[in-house]
Amino acid sequence: MAIDTQVRQQASNPNTPPEQLRELATCEDVAIRQLVAANPNTPTEMLWELGEEFPAQLLENPLLPLLFLENLNLIDEIPEETLLRLFELDTLPDYLQQRLTQARPGGRLAIAENSNTSVLWLELLAQDPDLDVRGAIAANPNTPVHLLETLAQDSEPEVRRAIAVNPNTPVHLLELLAPDPEPGVRRRIAENPNTPVHILELLAQNTEFWVRQAIALNPNTPVYWLEHLAQDPEKWVRRTIALNPNTPVYWLEHLAQDPEPDVRRAIALNPNTPVYWLKHLESDRDPDVREAAEVKLKERFPELA
Repeated sequence: MAIDTQVRQQASNPNTPPEQLRELATCEDVAIRQLVAANPNTPTEMLWELGEEFPAQLLENPLLPLLFLENLNLIDEIPEETLLRLFELDTLPDYLQQRLTQARPGGRLAIAENSNTSVLWLELLAQDPDLDVRGAIAANPNTPVHLLETLAQDSEPEVRRAIAVNPNTPVHLLELLAPDPEPGVRRRIAENPNTPVHILELLAQNTEFWVRQAIALNPNTPVYWLEHLAQDPEKWVRRTIALNPNTPVYWLEHLAQDPEPDVRRAIALNPNTPVYWLKHLESDRDPDVREAAEVKLKERFPELA
């Protein structure tokens, strides 16, 4: 017990030599390592290593603000893993907030992309001048709804696209972005599995085929729209319908006779295509269709191949 108390005193004493603190930093005792992380005499490289495990203790270390004063670019030099752990804390001092806004975009981007970043810092970075950083906040599943609502009004389509794919974007924002002037935003709304049917129906009438193609792949698209899109003039939309496992068998049979080889090959790849159509496609005039049918027939019906 006396020895343990002595070691703890050494770990917390700011007069303990750096080399001894470096040795204590490898101690199996968690409490000892925490004390070393908060000790201002601990070598800087050990602070960063310990900070990944003990970010709160690193933040309490009186050396940290001095290091930031000495090196204006310090935030770009801290290992990313340690930096991310710091920004998972709910409170951070003003000096660190200032350095964050001055950090290189790459460092801010890493923090914005971290799904564990605290709401406090998500709110700060949601106003970032860098497009990629705002886009990362918009896509972050931890971003609260009030920030998503603000970012949905962003002038940059990339940010609005990120909102459209965020799994936590509420329906009212998906509805808001559905008529977006940027086709890429509408396509992301069409791909989102949380998009309700009435919005998918609206988007299915888009003139851009890649939006209709996204509708054709969405697992929530109702069968009657899959049937409608199976007759789409654009072959890539029909190809997507041909791949969709929700497409009714009678439309798979219809598309197995499509004039476009890409569509027929997709039919061969669909797990629900009847065996007799796979056998039929084995004799297709296109070699890629024949090969796809042969491979799938062996995979699904080895006794018939």
